[in-house]
Amino acid sequence: MQNMDLKLVYQHLIAGRLPIGSNNAMKVVSNQAYALLGTNRLHVCIHEKSGYAYYFALESQYLNSSTSFTLPFTDVLPGKPKHQGDGIYMLRASDFTAVLVLEGGGARLVCNTPEVIDGFVQDLDLPIHEVAWEGGAPMRSVPQALLGVSERLGTWINKTSLGVIVLCCTVFVGLNVWQAIRSTLSQPKLNAQAVQNDLNDTLKKLSVQQPLAKQLSRIQQVSATVVRSGGWIERYSLKGDRNEEFEITLPSWVSQDYLDQLGRDVVTDLRDIEGLLIVRKSIKGK
Repeated sequence: MQNMDLKLVYQHLIAGRLPIGSNNAMKVVSNQAYALLGTNRLHVCIHEKSGYAYYFALESQYLNSSTSFTLPFTDVLPGKPKHQGDGIYMLRASDFTAVLVLEGGGARLVCNTPEVIDGFVQDLDLPIHEVAWEGGAPMRSVPQALLGVSERLGTWINKTSLGVIVLCCTVFVGLNVWQAIRSTLSQPKLNAQAVQNDLNDTLKKLSVQQPLAKQLSRIQQVSATVVRSGGWIERYSLKGDRNEEFEITLPSWVSQDYLDQLGRDVVTDLRDIEGLLIVRKSIKGK
């Protein structure tokens, strides 16, 4: 593989660590990579240790020119022979440098010009270890059947969730709600946020004042946000239209727009070691 191709690979390579427990590591990592990279054509490399999966992921298009690509960074992961504890593991080329930062159980990968990387590592109080180009493990293509199931499952969950709220709203609002968004349910690529927007727009047009309809709309907004991010709801309660209390667990990579959907008064607790973000909201006045 030419040097320019390698640069392209490392510029688009992502890395991290995820808790997997007794789950299938390939499924957990594939879902995370699918959410981050937005494609179902992926190559990954996974190393399991103590209930966690260290992973590297890349869009398959960047490996099309090579069937023998190996990743030297896999040799320095915890539990591997060349691992030397927390530190900056540096892979140098003439026009780029890639570094794998291992710290506190977490993993992150940065690739840039040598000058930018030199400035980056100076701000980190960690030892630097050079990584040789030889060795490493190959990246594997994610089975398309696995991602296909995940994608269909996500669509089914969204449709089921929407169906429940539509049914409830139909009882209290009238048949117009169902007729207005029935076409959305039949779309093959259902987007949770688009569904939520359709429902809210319909309720506004009908000038709905029923408290239950507003509550259902808010619950759907929260659940859709959680489903899109790949997180889960620990607890949730709602009193009135907006007086809610919850604790939600999201992947640590989620962007600010996910948090905006959950409200302005949320409190976050980032747990880097677990790769999780805890989002809490308390009922006003408590």
